[in-house]
Amino acid sequence: MIEVIIGIVKLILLVAVLSVYVMYATWYERKVIGHMQQRIGPKRVGPYGLLQPLADTIKSFFKEDVIPARADKPLFWLAPILAPTFPFAAAAAIPFFPPIELSNGTMFYFSVFHSNVDLLYILAMMGLSSFGVMLAGIASGGNKYSYFGAQREIAQVVSYEIILALALLNPILMVQSLNLTDFVTFQQQHLWLIFYQPFAFVAFVIAMVASASRVPFDLPEAENELVAGFNTEFTGLKMAMFFFGQYVTIFVVSALAAIVFLGGWSGPAILPGFVWYWLKVLLFIFMFTWFWGTFPRYRYDQLMDIAWKKLLPLLVLNILWTGFALIVHMPII
Repeated sequence: MIEVIIGIVKLILLVAVLSVYVMYATWYERKVIGHMQQRIGPKRVGPYGLLQPLADTIKSFFKEDVIPARADKPLFWLAPILAPTFPFAAAAAIPFFPPIELSNGTMFYFSVFHSNVDLLYILAMMGLSSFGVMLAGIASGGNKYSYFGAQREIAQVVSYEIILALALLNPILMVQSLNLTDFVTFQQQHLWLIFYQPFAFVAFVIAMVASASRVPFDLPEAENELVAGFNTEFTGLKMAMFFFGQYVTIFVVSALAAIVFLGGWSGPAILPGFVWYWLKVLLFIFMFTWFWGTFPRYRYDQLMDIAWKKLLPLLVLNILWTGFALIVHMPII
């Protein structure tokens, strides 16, 4: 009974924390992009514009909910619900703090879901995250922009989820585990995995940006080609739900990169472990904003070429090399 109550409390805290994170991730992005473009960014609502996310949230609740006459209404309602559901499910396996040992010798984990296959579970949920977008395109009443945006999203997620999984396979071979805590333990005893697997790290970063459909890989909602892509027919709270799912995805892949490649909560003793962990997560979240303000959008054919013609064969070779080096006990670096 106690475990059920703890699980429910963890779930409520997860929803609350991620909701606040999404609200202020938008403020943070607008501030950073503003400074990159020599602007101030949000400043009208509250000190330094800190209440702007709250104002935007309230505004989205009062926007008119327009449903196209030709839309498939059940799917049109279901799509915005599914959009953040699977990223939230993936976030349930992400630890927010290092585990602690209780007085009875058991470990307490700061994640809603913990098992020996954390990584596999997260990849499965990430792979399902495109269903909301797919339904958005199908349900939008034949709008060609929505349809093409959904089509691009499906192809992009399928392509780069494969790259994401192959990039993680190299660290998995070294750690011999799918448990996220084991990755941190391995890196506490050795070097961070970014030093053992630099190419896998680069491939993972490219794939995680593409999986989140962010600049320079935001092809499903390319404004100059598709108006707003799969979002074209959605307004108000429904549209906000798609962005909600996207920002949660950014958090999930950022935390995953911090744990798998940068040692998670391991770091010099000058700072507590959880501080190092969150600094690494925030570094990757900043990277998304930096890319947004720096890079132009890739063409769709270029996006597919990067995945299938460049990253895929190189990652397969990297996996073969890692496996061979482990078999013959040869240093990988």
